[in-house]
Amino acid sequence: MSKNQYCDVSIICANYNNGKYLDDFFSGVINSTVLPKELIIIDDGSSDNSLEILSRYNLPYLKVIVLENNLGFANALNEGISKAKGKYILRVDPDDILEKTRIEKQFNFLENNPTIDLTGTNVVYFNGTLENSVGNSNFPQESEKIRKRFQKGEHGLLHGTVMGKTLIFKKHLYNQANVPAEDYDIFSRMIKDGAKAQSISENLTFVRIHQNSVSNTLPFSTVKKTYLLRDEVFETKTSRFKIVVNYLSLKYYRRYFFERNHVKRILFLGISSVLRVDKVLNKYFK
Repeated sequence: MSKNQYCDVSIICANYNNGKYLDDFFSGVINSTVLPKELIIIDDGSSDNSLEILSRYNLPYLKVIVLENNLGFANALNEGISKAKGKYILRVDPDDILEKTRIEKQFNFLENNPTIDLTGTNVVYFNGTLENSVGNSNFPQESEKIRKRFQKGEHGLLHGTVMGKTLIFKKHLYNQANVPAEDYDIFSRMIKDGAKAQSISENLTFVRIHQNSVSNTLPFSTVKKTYLLRDEVFETKTSRFKIVVNYLSLKYYRRYFFERNHVKRILFLGISSVLRVDKVLNKYFK
């Protein structure tokens, strides 16, 4: 494919008060090596200048759905999915930025691997500007490892990096009651139903870290909800002790990831490692 060609992809993006990040977001889409069939942005009752900024962009593939009231993240995404006409749906959030080859690489991967239903990527986390990188993600690529992650109550795919078959998204819609664990919920249900996921190892999305970003916050309730969903979907039983240990491990690993003080980073990584030695060994041997 060459620059400015379109591919059969619908980007679904739910926006709520992310006006100050939208120009960066659009820049990532516009400068992509291929363009999407549709860029569907659902504005979920924003009270900032989001609608004003969205009105500045006159793109042939842009479709803006304006919800007068805030219906919630999952409900907003479902509105977009219901309107999607592309063969594949690409998920990304409005405070993040697409790497210029992401659409093309994920589209080609799914076209060349018709038995794969979902594909994710790794990401670069950044604070403020792209030059201020705070680290990269390390998600599994193989289908079996992704499936096992979800069965264990962990994330095998990073939500904002996924591209998948539209028919599967339309079959397994998001559930607002499960926010902020809606991503674990929908992908677990897809995989339990037989969907096959395989990921690309490259960093194809830039994830912004800020005060309100999902990547920067992890309340205990989110981890607890994730394990409750795991038990529901995969018919398992997770002890509260395991939930607490995993929460603390994730909490301190994120603090290590986003802390700038070198001594504190070592301390946070040490605490996280003691709590989940198995993860440390997996990362080391990988």
